Amino acid sequence: MGAACAAARQGARVLLVERLETLGGLGAAGGVGNFCFGDDSLPHGHGKVFDDIWEALRFYGAIGEEYGWRAHRQPPFFNHTFDHNMLPIALQEIAERDGVELLFATDVICVEREGPTVSSAVLHNRSLCRKVEAQIFVDCSGDGILARHAGAEELPPDPEHPQSIPPSHMIFLQKSARPRLQPARPPAAGLLPPKYSVWPEPERIGLKMWWPDGDFDTSTGKGFSDAARAFRRRIPEFVRHFQSTPQGRDFVFACSAPMFGLRDSVRIAGDYVLTEEDLRAGRRFEDAVAHGCFPLDSAALSKDPMPPYQIPYRSLIVRGLENILIAGRCFSATRVALSSARIMPTCCLMGQAAGVAAALACKKRIQLRAMPASAIRERLLGDSGGDPVLRERLEP
Repeated sequence: MGAACAAARQGARVLLVERLETLGGLGAAGGVGNFCFGDDSLPHGHGKVFDDIWEALRFYGAIGEEYGWRAHRQPPFFNHTFDHNMLPIALQEIAERDGVELLFATDVICVEREGPTVSSAVLHNRSLCRKVEAQIFVDCSGDGILARHAGAEELPPDPEHPQSIPPSHMIFLQKSARPRLQPARPPAAGLLPPKYSVWPEPERIGLKMWWPDGDFDTSTGKGFSDAARAFRRRIPEFVRHFQSTPQGRDFVFACSAPMFGLRDSVRIAGDYVLTEEDLRAGRRFEDAVAHGCFPLDSAALSKDPMPPYQIPYRSLIVRGLENILIAGRCFSATRVALSSARIMPTCCLMGQAAGVAAALACKKRIQLRAMPASAIRERLLGDSGGDPVLRERLEP
């Protein structure tokens, strides 16, 4: 959304290809109704598109303490919950207002290249295959799908964090006048007891399921499938466990999120790889276009507070290719650095930077690597009305 709307607002013709049937990804179909950050600056500092998303949710009473949505301020985590069912409605309104062409339920199945330049992407949906040509492609798939089809290099696992960041899954319970204990089959031998965090929402409770000892490689098709199956198999057990607590005795199972909570997949090699050392040092870059300060967030890592750090434009440019940008969970970072930068506000701002860069490069008829990061920052700041938090965080 950040990339598509930012590019459209600069006058580019934009097609947003979405694998699901709604916008919002994990924030919608994944049930993760929670904007989080490493300090109390939210909602400021993440660009005009994110500002518009926040205001659209507020219009519908889907975010904000005055509507019953929790704001949790306990360092190093700062969270604002929202109604994940309203997010896709708000996002679609914004995208359509900006003139973004939306294509739902569509996959990228291959690309055509001329040397280091991608000339077209082949899409597949109910009309079968369709070829789409573009001057610039922005891969925000979270899995680097388009970039990998184009031959982009995948980054290896970190030596200090060889395993994928553990996934999670959201399930929801609602209050009932006639509660009953959820039937559940006995867990398999050797499994740890259920572990989850409780997310109170108006009229319902969300449980974020964890499996800290689950050895799932979610960067592969089979590993992702195995993880999703394993989590779904244990839903009745987790519900029953929560119902046995004083907080959960009046609740019954309502639903589980249709989208599995993937938190780590494939990271694409860019011109610069953002590292844990960059984050811990609060490093600033001459080509900074985004920022973050969320703690390193993996079961294998300590949750230390993180100083504000910058994300360079070079981490959004695919190494060895000319006209593809990457933003979001598949951008060029080590796995440890990704554990902080993968949150929704930071990814949205990365997307806006990529969208602005793509639109300006098309307008000026220059290569992506020739696009000055200062021009991207200037446009992001201008669109945000000179947001002082964004200005301070992006200042080289």
